[in-house]
Amino acid sequence: MSEHVENDLAHLKGIGPTYATILKEIGVDSIKELKHRNAAHLKEMIEARHGKVVGLSEKECQTWIDEAKAYTP
Repeated sequence: MSEHVENDLAHLKGIGPTYATILKEIGVDSIKELKHRNAAHLKEMIEARHGKVVGLSEKECQTWIDEAKAYTP
């Protein structure tokens, strides 16, 4: 039986249910996964899948990554 990782992205500041869903669709489904990502690449992956996302910038992606690195449950 495989261990299910809780989609805990919504715990991070700036990531609501919509962004959590978008991230999950590109394979980033946990804080642990997010903190190992590159902001520019993350933005590219999101736009490749969803097109231009209003309000999404590389800086925003970096903020999510920084939040993930700082997060302690």
